[in-house]
Amino acid sequence: MPNELSNKKHRASTPKVKTGCITCKYVHIALTPLLLGLFKVSWLPQKAASAPFQPHLYSCFHQRSIAEIFTSLIEEQDTGRKCDGYAPTQQIISKKQSTGLECGASPSSGAPIIQVSSPAFELFDDDIERRSFAFFRLRTVPEISGFFPSEFWDRLVPLASFYEPALKHAVIALASLHERFENGDESILKSNDDLVEGGFALQQYNKAIRQLITPLGKQSKPSLDTSLVACVLFACFESLRGHHGSALSHIDSGVNILSRIYDDERQSPKKTQPSQLCVPRECLDVVFTRLDMQKVDLLGTWPMDLPLLKEDTLPGFTAHIPPQFHSLAEARNSLDYQKNLCVRQLFKFERAEIFERGNESQEHRDVYDRYRRHHKKQIEHWTSAFQVFLDANVDKMDGKARQGALVLKMSARLAAVNFGIDAYDYLHLQTSWDDQLAVHEELIDMATVILDAQDAPPGKGYRVKPIFQMDHIMIGNLFGIVHRCRDPYLRRRAIALLYKVPRQEGIWNSELTARCAERIMQIEEDGLGVVTCAEDIPDWARISSVDVMFDRPHRRGCIKFSRQRSFHSTVREPVTDFLEW
Repeated sequence: MPNELSNKKHRASTPKVKTGCITCKYVHIALTPLLLGLFKVSWLPQKAASAPFQPHLYSCFHQRSIAEIFTSLIEEQDTGRKCDGYAPTQQIISKKQSTGLECGASPSSGAPIIQVSSPAFELFDDDIERRSFAFFRLRTVPEISGFFPSEFWDRLVPLASFYEPALKHAVIALASLHERFENGDESILKSNDDLVEGGFALQQYNKAIRQLITPLGKQSKPSLDTSLVACVLFACFESLRGHHGSALSHIDSGVNILSRIYDDERQSPKKTQPSQLCVPRECLDVVFTRLDMQKVDLLGTWPMDLPLLKEDTLPGFTAHIPPQFHSLAEARNSLDYQKNLCVRQLFKFERAEIFERGNESQEHRDVYDRYRRHHKKQIEHWTSAFQVFLDANVDKMDGKARQGALVLKMSARLAAVNFGIDAYDYLHLQTSWDDQLAVHEELIDMATVILDAQDAPPGKGYRVKPIFQMDHIMIGNLFGIVHRCRDPYLRRRAIALLYKVPRQEGIWNSELTARCAERIMQIEEDGLGVVTCAEDIPDWARISSVDVMFDRPHRRGCIKFSRQRSFHSTVREPVTDFLEW
């Protein structure tokens, strides 16, 4: 053995070359941090974390060779492992400059190479940080993305966090809080500095904020994508803590940044935005459109303007609906785009003073009704295209994809019902919803199938695990059914589903929503005796224009709505109701 060691050939010590295959450079720079993060977690001491999270969960990585993992990550980066040629001489970076990573475009596309900071070899300060980041990759990402594949959560956020310290600390903070949320730890609602009570997550959160305010360069400002991704992560963090006001503020901050960009693009179409982004702008457009729609459904606020994207920029996220979708992600993008476009146009009428007073002219009503019929037709086109996609692909889908498809069908069906009601009835006659009882029952059946699949018990001693997803999936739809469907049986079924599995979907919390839904039902049924059918609740007793606000840490909520004061009243007046538990 000594002889073998002594006879081993040594590599000649020569300066590293600055030229070489772009693909190999890309793989080295982009994937080395990911591999470091994966392989360092296997030996973590279990005492490094307060909650039971076993290191053997990472064993799947060690059952595969390094070559296999490199191959899978390369495929995830979509390089195809083909040689992309060599960079021109002027693009080679000197030693005195930081190494670069190209994001959002292939080297052969002709786009300029984007330079971002190269990560340090040791990314984490201690084992707890490293462990929390591993939890984020293996548990938070699969759950937070819900039923749909998400490049944003699965690839872009983890990759960006390796290059931006603010995002690294934000990811670690969210993962730490999510693990305790998953274990039913109510102390996450408290603002303590105690390590056991959540101090570690709060410390990481504060570090992220400080890094964002004062970047490493001192003189520079955080990049556009860093600021926007931080807004998303901060909104997730505050939602888990039950601080809905703070979560909404972070969403507003991101929406305002994008809105200013959209305004600049409209005023100066030739003006290009900074290209140095690891998270593409188009991806951020979709993420904030979905977050903003949660806020619209919850508070009735004005929705954000949609970006002006080319047809081929992001599949589905355009006004055009194809004859057939080619993926579940494309169908989802298309439905989200159509819903935002519809709400934004109809809000111009519904929130106008003349409509709120109830004395709009027939001409105003006809224009409003024309918009509603147009959007109903768009949803019908979407449904047709989605059905063609399902007929061709449903047999190839796994259980998660089928659940996602059912969620999309449920959302589209609910939207079609809302647009199908006559304009005057929608605005002024709440009994018009009684004709939709069969559809509401169908929607509740869909929700039951979805939630039963998520709550399938693996065996004895099973504890219902809280679910955390960033997107608006089930809670808002069920709440919409409760406050529009007055059938006592169907209403109570929907409320029971809200209570069934503890869920946090962005800023929507299932338990708080269920309590608000119960309060709405109580307000409408109060003083009417035993309600056995929807017809037992007269129109004057029904409420409309419902907006809710939660205060989970203080166990209270606020419901704003419109209602006639009595049978003799002809005008719906704004009312604010508070509930505590």
